[in-house]
Amino acid sequence: MPLPLIAPMEISRHLTPSLYVTNNDVEIIDALVDHGAMFKSFSQSQVTSFLSGQDFYLVLFFADDYDRGFTMYVVEDFSVRVDDLLQLANAMQELLRQGYSYKLFSAAKSKVEQMIHMAPTFRAMFGKKEPEED
Repeated sequence: MPLPLIAPMEISRHLTPSLYVTNNDVEIIDALVDHGAMFKSFSQSQVTSFLSGQDFYLVLFFADDYDRGFTMYVVEDFSVRVDDLLQLANAMQELLRQGYSYKLFSAAKSKVEQMIHMAPTFRAMFGKKEPEED
């Protein structure tokens, strides 16, 4: 007798006031289509990122049958939320350390690190001040 299919638990929540995560496929596909960032193929796991206004989006697609689907992270007002970008990069590093897909998570971490390094440029473009140290 085949095992029943159990849908993965849907998650859509803020991890911090400006770091949002979701695995809602409809929400993620809408964002990808709206920003011209939809994946061309779904045969392999992959990552993309894009900006919307002053928000940074990081979208991962998992192609494995046992874990097929999307996860999207959004860092709102990213140029002044470098701490949230660092937290996201550290999360990707931890997944790598735990042995998860090297190719996928190293690419995701690299995209986040690029935004960390570019944050001062975007702050200047957006007319934002340097975030205050706590």
